[in-house]
Amino acid sequence: MHVLSLILYLVIAAGLAMLIQSWFLRKVSVNYVALTLGIIMALIPYFHVNSYTFKPELFLGIIVAPLLFFEAQEKRIYNIVRSWKSIIGITVIMTLIATILAAFSLKWLIGLSLPLSFILAAISTPTDATAAESVSHGLELPEKVENYLENESLLNDASGIILLNMAISWYLWQHLEIATTFINFLYSTIGGIVLGLGVSAILILIRERLVRVNLDLVTNETYAVTAITIFYVLTPALLYFLAQAIKVSGIITVVAAGLAHSAEQERSRITSINLTYNNFQITNTLTDILNSIVFIILGISIVKTMQNKALPNKIDQAILIGVLLYLINLFVRYLYSFFSLKLTNKNAWIFALGGIHGAVTFALAYTLDQTLISPNNFHLVLFSETTLIILSMLIPTIIFNFLLPKDTPDVEREKEVLSIRENMVNYALEKTKKIYMPKMFRKQLEFDLKAQINETSMRDFLKELRKSIRHPELTLEEKEFRNEVYRYAFRQERNYLGKIALKELGYRKSFMSLYREILLAEVLFLRPDND
Repeated sequence: MHVLSLILYLVIAAGLAMLIQSWFLRKVSVNYVALTLGIIMALIPYFHVNSYTFKPELFLGIIVAPLLFFEAQEKRIYNIVRSWKSIIGITVIMTLIATILAAFSLKWLIGLSLPLSFILAAISTPTDATAAESVSHGLELPEKVENYLENESLLNDASGIILLNMAISWYLWQHLEIATTFINFLYSTIGGIVLGLGVSAILILIRERLVRVNLDLVTNETYAVTAITIFYVLTPALLYFLAQAIKVSGIITVVAAGLAHSAEQERSRITSINLTYNNFQITNTLTDILNSIVFIILGISIVKTMQNKALPNKIDQAILIGVLLYLINLFVRYLYSFFSLKLTNKNAWIFALGGIHGAVTFALAYTLDQTLISPNNFHLVLFSETTLIILSMLIPTIIFNFLLPKDTPDVEREKEVLSIRENMVNYALEKTKKIYMPKMFRKQLEFDLKAQINETSMRDFLKELRKSIRHPELTLEEKEFRNEVYRYAFRQERNYLGKIALKELGYRKSFMSLYREILLAEVLFLRPDND
């Protein structure tokens, strides 16, 4: 399948998944919608998606790496450093225990060779933050458990990859190199941290230098903003492939880079407001698209695996292996979180069930196709890990509905916020009635303000649209007057919110949301191309 056609299909499907979820299935995670669309695409001959060859390195570098990079920017280095003991425990010790126990269980119960058992066990250890969101959608995770799961999904992939490389080497050469594996782990991890922080430091210094040299302090615009944004978007992919080229962990590298960029954003967001806002918008858009694409590809790949005829006599065995891998990982996670992390019994089960396996596990399984492993064993691994992925998503989806409280909206608060929004708009309307403005501007302003509380119809919109089309270009003086009128109206709305916020501290979060909304409306309305 042509690469460009596949990319186009994936992006369109991602957008369609988000639309379907927002319009019809708001109680269902968009990831499940994307997964379903991927399955449908794989079953429809027109798309020919079964003809595409899954490239795990490209998948990890172009899709997973940016997701981890952007996700890491929501963390602070200080919080990661402060939690280093629990992070090492979860991502290294717990992963190692789960791998060893799972491998020997497969050896004793199924009769697989130890090298193959370790391959299966290592692939089963990475967890997926995007997949975890699918099973907890609309539910409230305990904050402490949620932090543990987020830290784990960011950093445990490297351990799984190192253990997998060890197992593959053992499988191919029939010789286990524990010391070499340990050295490789240290080199891969420390090297990834150094590379990610080092390259990011250079990029940050260059970017900040460009901003300060080219920044127009009058307009707060930089002439290099487009180039800076391009390099920012490309950073995770470039870092990942650079890391892979020098044999350090690409995952650790992009996570470290994301943390470094988080520190930069915290201290430079006022320096170039436009650049910060652009990066924020691009990050959110790319994250949403890539998240959906991950599950679309997963859906396509699951169908492709199920349709594979290379495993006719070992399907039962593969399913059994997948079930064992899931159960062993589940109980290791429960016991470790209960005894080591000191979680309560309930929270320990939530943590255990929250270790969702997704696209990273699938990608690691596919990497075996590039080795000298036998085709039969490759398909056995692929089918087993597919079973593991399905179980890890379906079981928590069911159990969490009984175990976790629903993230139900505060109906009273929503009513209060709606009332405040209405009063805010009416307050601004009353204030603007006391100042002079031409009839045309007054009608426009009233329409825009009432639109904030959904008091305008499509008929009203079409009427205003016709006026805009028919009206000649405003003169410079008219534009300045209009902008001043709108600035006054927005200021009145903010003043009203400020007065209410002091009285109703319990609704501060909602007030801040409304306040940001008004500020954004003002920024967009008063953008340079409106002058």
